[in-house]
Amino acid sequence: MLDKKYLIVKEKNDKTITYFEYDKMEGYDLSPKKGVKIEDAINVNKIVIINPSLAQKVAKKKLDLKFRKLLQLLNIIFETDDDTGTAYREGLNEVSKLRMELLNKYRKHLEEEEASLMEKKLDILEQELKLRLYYLEQNYQNEYSNSMEGKSR
Repeated sequence: MLDKKYLIVKEKNDKTITYFEYDKMEGYDLSPKKGVKIEDAINVNKIVIINPSLAQKVAKKKLDLKFRKLLQLLNIIFETDDDTGTAYREGLNEVSKLRMELLNKYRKHLEEEEASLMEKKLDILEQELKLRLYYLEQNYQNEYSNSMEGKSR
């Protein structure tokens, strides 16, 4: 297996492939989809986007896609009638997971305004989940205390 790294540069007159050490440069890392094999194509393990505007667009698009999937999951959770609260806790876990990805993976590629807006959206979802979990726990405590009052001797 070759351990060389290359950069392909497309310019009007220059059609050469030049050696480039991309490990030393900052950029947005992408990996191809797993399981997709094309016979007449170059196998790529990793792509690093160095252009800041392109990296910002790709990062924003990927984060929006993950946020939409989270919203779909939370819609399913809100529509179901969960008496135990496990679905709400799972939703809280997913919100915190996306928040950590935002802080660790996407923050340096997004503008501050976009990152803070996404953080506010995640806060709203987290507050809604915590509120529903709180009401569920209060309802359980009320039912438990009412059942204990009838059994006193």
